Amino acid sequence: MNTGWHNLNKTWVAVLSLLLAGITTTYAQQVNVNNIQQDTALFSVFHSLSAADSSVISILHLGDSHVQAGYFPLATASLLQQQFGYAGRGYVFPYSLAGTNGPEDFRWNSTVRWSSERVVDRNKSSVLGPGAIVITSLNDAPNLAFSGKPDGSMDNNFREAELLYDAGNTNNTVVAPDATVTVTPAPFPGSPTISMATLHFPQAVNSFQVRWEGTGNGPFRFFGAVMKNGRPGILYHSIGINGAMYQQYNEFDNTLLAQMAVLKPQLVIISLGTNEAYGGRMDPLAFRDEIERMVTLIGEQNPAARILLTTPPDCMRAGRKGVRKKVGKRKYKTIYHTVYYPNPYISMVTQQIMGYARQHGIACWNFNAVNKAQKDRFAGAWAPDHIHFNVRGYQQQGQLLYEALQQSYTHYLQQTKKNPVISNDQH
Repeated sequence: MNTGWHNLNKTWVAVLSLLLAGITTTYAQQVNVNNIQQDTALFSVFHSLSAADSSVISILHLGDSHVQAGYFPLATASLLQQQFGYAGRGYVFPYSLAGTNGPEDFRWNSTVRWSSERVVDRNKSSVLGPGAIVITSLNDAPNLAFSGKPDGSMDNNFREAELLYDAGNTNNTVVAPDATVTVTPAPFPGSPTISMATLHFPQAVNSFQVRWEGTGNGPFRFFGAVMKNGRPGILYHSIGINGAMYQQYNEFDNTLLAQMAVLKPQLVIISLGTNEAYGGRMDPLAFRDEIERMVTLIGEQNPAARILLTTPPDCMRAGRKGVRKKVGKRKYKTIYHTVYYPNPYISMVTQQIMGYARQHGIACWNFNAVNKAQKDRFAGAWAPDHIHFNVRGYQQQGQLLYEALQQSYTHYLQQTKKNPVISNDQH
């Protein structure tokens, strides 16, 4: 036996083992970054999810442009609904009629002209509804048509559509072919003429047409709709406005009031903070106060709701860098190219969200850390501005949020197995 060779083999095995251990540890650390801190705060939600085969669980995902486009929340929603059941498409809005972008799995049409107002606009109406956006028509017989794409990422079949609007009077008539219409008064605070028309269909459909008659010459306002299929499972509402910040939702708090009254969420996922990091100088304490205001308002209006704060992506700032190149014997030309560098305010926003959540025992998903840990995975997932993701990037983000929630749900199941009393915990 060659003892030298044997010892050399043992040495290589030891080195290889250490290398593999290091790789495994590094990978495990990256994987472990994708978790929800203070996840026991969500145990009451997980208790509801465990009974989702016989009830409807309402989830609201509130945010900015990262949410408005739909790719991020829809990725999370579709995975959750595959596991716990699909109760309907949830909140939808005619973003295209408002002249802005939105989810691509449904489409709205109309033969009349509409204008729009958003929570981020300087001049806006006093009531914007649960979507923080409203479209307005001066036509005396406004109409809308909704169609869900059958090949979309979501199952857009529904048995019930709740339409939220303000006709300016209570003498109007709602006409919807093939549907039974029930009109009820204001489901959220604001004008006394705000109404909800519920369209009941005898069987599942993926489209409808509706017309209002007798609305008069005043402005007619439409706040969106909530689509339900009558089955148990998750109803996932995604509401995002390009450019939105905590402060705007707080100052115009009737939107949050409407969300709590209409959607009645058991879980509110808040994905804000990016725009605060790009608005010039930032006051970290003032930002923390805005988080406090939103959390407090949600708690006052819907005490049973649980909150999940998320941190923004690892967004960058863009700049131009010039390089002089010789183009002749005595001639030089400056060639400019885009360079990206870290935005220090993103780290500040992340620290404040994490710190507030830790201080108050609120669940928090630190996506910023996940984004950094998995930077290679996201290398080709950024849009050119390096603030937003492309479609693939948002879908990856949505999948990661689902995986973090699933990990916490597994933690909940393990804890309830050890101590069944926890299953009814209402932290």
